This record gives sequence, C-alpha cells and structure tokens, in this order.
Amino acid sequence: MLFNYFIKLKFNCRFNKKLVLLVFGIFFFLKASSQDFTVDYAKVDIYLSEEGYFDVVENYDITFTAPKHGIYRTIQTQYDIKTEDGTDEKRKIDIENIDVSKHKYSTTPFFARKVSNDFEIKIGDKDKTIIGPEHYEIKYRVYNAFLYGEENTHFYWNIKPDNWLAPFKKLDFTIHIPESIDLDLDNIYVYSGERGQSAVSPYFEVSYDDGVFLVKSTRDFNSTSGESVTALVKLPLGSIKEIKPFWPFWTDYGWTIILGALVFVFYLVWNKYGKDDKVIATTSYFPPSGIDPAMAGYLINDKGDTEDLIALLPYWGERGIIAIEEIPKENWFGKSDTKITRLRPLPEGASPYEIELFNGIFGSRYNSSEKSVLISSLKNSFYTKMDKAKTLLKKQAQVYYDSKANKVQIGAIVGLIIIDLILLFIFLVFWGPIAVIALVPVFAFLLYMTVHLVKKNAKGTQVLSELKGFKQFIKIAEENKLKMLLKDSPNYFESTMSYALAFGLLSNWVKKFEALDIQPPTWYSSSTGVMTMNNFSRSFTNTITTTKSTMVSSPSSSSSGGGSSGGGFGGGGGGSW
Repeated sequence: MLFNYFIKLKFNCRFNKKLVLLVFGIFFFLKASSQDFTVDYAKVDIYLSEEGYFDVVENYDITFTAPKHGIYRTIQTQYDIKTEDGTDEKRKIDIENIDVSKHKYSTTPFFARKVSNDFEIKIGDKDKTIIGPEHYEIKYRVYNAFLYGEENTHFYWNIKPDNWLAPFKKLDFTIHIPESIDLDLDNIYVYSGERGQSAVSPYFEVSYDDGVFLVKSTRDFNSTSGESVTALVKLPLGSIKEIKPFWPFWTDYGWTIILGALVFVFYLVWNKYGKDDKVIATTSYFPPSGIDPAMAGYLINDKGDTEDLIALLPYWGERGIIAIEEIPKENWFGKSDTKITRLRPLPEGASPYEIELFNGIFGSRYNSSEKSVLISSLKNSFYTKMDKAKTLLKKQAQVYYDSKANKVQIGAIVGLIIIDLILLFIFLVFWGPIAVIALVPVFAFLLYMTVHLVKKNAKGTQVLSELKGFKQFIKIAEENKLKMLLKDSPNYFESTMSYALAFGLLSNWVKKFEALDIQPPTWYSSSTGVMTMNNFSRSFTNTITTTKSTMVSSPSSSSSGGGSSGGGFGGGGGGSW
C-alpha cells in the first residue's frame, strides 16, 4: 500500500511539473506575441491609381503597457503566385515614397531591400522610451502589386497582415477607386481570420459611395497575431495600367548578356595583345641556336613548367657538367634513389635560372672536387629553389615577348578583379543569387585565361617558328632520316633528348632510337645491369618521374575548422522594440 501511494505521489508530481511548464509556456508565448502593446484602433486608406500603383496611409492608435522605443512595420515584398493559366510566377513588389509623420524612422537599406523578402519601417527613438497611448501615421506607395487576369484586374492586399505581434481591437479601411472606374458592392470581398480562410468575413460592414469603398469592423471584431484582414477588389480589365519592363528578357536574364559581353571584350583584348602572329613551322632537325631546353619549353606554351627545368639535367649531362646514377632499392620495402654528381662548374654566361637550379642542388659554395647529391635529400626543401628558378625563367623569357602585352596582362588582372566586385553587387541586387553563382566560374575562367595575354615580338615569333618545326620533327621523324643525322652527328640523340623531355615527348623520342643500335648516354648509369637503349628508356623515365615529384614536394600541413548554419523566417506584420 505504501508502494502504491509512492507511485501515485510520484505520478502527481510529474503531472504537476508538466502542468506548470505548460502554463508557463503559454504565458510566455502570449507575453512574447503581444510585445506589451495593443492596437486600439487602426484606420487604413488606400488610393488606387490608373497608372499601375496605389498609395497607402496607415493610422494606428496604440497603447504601450511597458516602456518601448516604438514600433516596426514589415511588408512582404517577395511572392510566389499562381496565375490563372496555372503557371508559377515570382513577384517582387516595390515600396517607395515612405513617410512617417512626427516620428523618427528608418527603412531597410536599398541593397538589403533588393536581396530580402521583406521591407521594414522602424519607427521610434533609440534614446527615448514611451508608455501609454501613442499615434502613428505611415505613408507609402506600392508598385507591381496588381494581378492581371483574363477577365479582371485584381487589387488583392492584406490590410492587416498576420504577423502583427499585437491584437487589433478595431479596424476600418477605405479603398478609393479612380474616377474613370464604376464599381458596386459586388466587386469587393473582405476576408479575415487565419491564413487560408475563403469565406467572406462577417466582422465587417461594407458600403460604397462616390468611388470609395468604406469598410468598418463590427463590435465583435478582434484580430490577434496569426490572423489577417484581406481585401479583394475586382476591377475592369484594362482599367489599371500594367507596368511591364521595356525588355522582359533584360529584366529576368540581363546578367547573361553582361557575362557574354565581358567574355567578348576579353576575347578582343586577347586577339590584339595575346594572340601570337601566325607562325609557319620551319622544318628543323636541331633546336634554335642559343635556346636551351628550359627556354624552349617555356616558349612553346608561354609558361614555365617543372618539366622545362628538369630538362636541364640531361642537358648538363650531355655537356659533361654532371653525371646521373640510378641507385636501386636495397630491399623489398626500400625505395630506389638517384645520385647526381657534379663533374665541373657551369660555364661562364649560364642563365640565372640554370645557376639557381644548379646551386640549389649542389650548394652555392663548392670547390673543384667531385660532389654528389642524392635526390631524396632534396625532398620538402628544394621546392623553393624550383619556384624561384621558374620566376627567373619567366623573367629571362621576356626578351621574346611584346612589352606592351605584359602591361595589358597586369591591367586585365586588376580590371577583372574590380569588374567582378562591381558585378557581384549589381547581380545580387537586380538578378539575385543565381546570377552571382554564374558569375563565379566565368570570372575564374577569365582570370585563368589572363596567362595567355602574352604576345611574342618578332624575335620570339622567329624562334617559335623554329621550335614548332623541331617539335614536329620529333613527333614524326623516320628511321632513315635519323640514321643520316646520327651519321653526321653521332651524339645527335644525346643533344636532343633534353628538348624532347621539355616538349613532353621523351618516351616517343627514345623509342625511335632503340632499333638504331646506338649506345645510351655515358653520363647516365645504373647498377641494375648492362645499360642498353631499352633499359635506359625505362630507367631514365623512372628517374625523371621521381626527381620531378621530389623537387616540387613541400612539407605537408594540417588544418581544422568548423561552421554552423541557421535559418530564418519572413512575413508581413509589425511589433514593438
């Protein structure tokens, strides 16, 4: 029995707690919804214009039950409506000519107004609080808020939106019809209550006199938060001017024209300052005089790749400056390595990027004695030298380019950034997020394409002609022609393989020599066995791949981050602050 009593007591305690929480929640909700003021009387006057807009004058007699700065009035401006033919339409109405008599007020800024679904009028003084009765008069003009059907033009307006956070005790309103329009009581409908109520409201008395609908609330009227009062007036078709955009496509999709024009202007700039003069490839069996493989690789595609600078290794090997040795892995789990041995210094007059790369491998201070470096020792440190060598290569290559084009390239980059920021604002204001999203990839593409805003001068065009001819020969060279070249120049393969590497054609070039019974370069060796051209091709390709990845490797870094997301709501109404 005692156990049963305890269970009953525990249940009652739980029930009482839940009851208290429920009562507190209801009280808190009502307190928050009322916001410590009531609308004792509201009077709204609306003046329809044949020109396609209407003016609204709202008067409110309000009693504050707690100190407040004033009120705010929100008006929904973005709507999803369904037309008579069943199609969906996004409608954005405009609120203009705002005025609040005898009170300080502020409105939603122009930019925020364009991207928001609501317009807010905030009335009051942040340095002053009021309590008790207060009167407010708000005036504004509304554009693009008529509905144009097949038989009628509709005025459809929430006299009292459902998000007013206070009860309305009395509400009267008038709708002034233009003089040229003749209507009667069959043309007006008044609805009230929760959203979706389709029955005509019994809480209003409607009369019509001299072009004015006069609507008065009855004694039983009371409208709380969540309830609205809506008026629908059917007007003759064509009686109200429909304000249409001069060019509808521009209004909806003008951003596509702007993006197209931006791309076209960029093309014109590139055609004048970035497009090389027409080059006729001159058949050539040797690279141009005075052009090393790194510079040849740069001039072919107008940028310095890692392969261009790596091609200097066989170039130095052929000249007796270095020797390269493949070191096979010692065990099953080990890794192969490459040893580069300096045989002699770079010759006088070597290019700055050669010196940077050479000193990066062997050190800036060295004597005449032999010095060897393992490629693995350059991991995670050599990348800075490689980056600097690329910069020096680009700088050295400028003698082959039009200096005016370089200035245009810099100007294009700066101009694109400025234009993008301007268009970002314009697109967001006039066309919304979709236009902004479309702008991002177009801007990224054009910014990337600025690397091609380079144009070779006469000297560069001549060198490019020879390089293209030489590159083409590497692609299509026949065995008989190669035999003739080897007969005249036995080290022909060694002197050209570095250029094939810079062009990305090394494997193709080596295969052409495998059947010609020539010895592989003496500056390259491996302890894996006899070095034939076939073995050399496989071994040297692996060496270059490993060397490339090692020379550009950088220390890894980790980072962490987080974020959160939230949402909001919108609607028309008002409240206190």
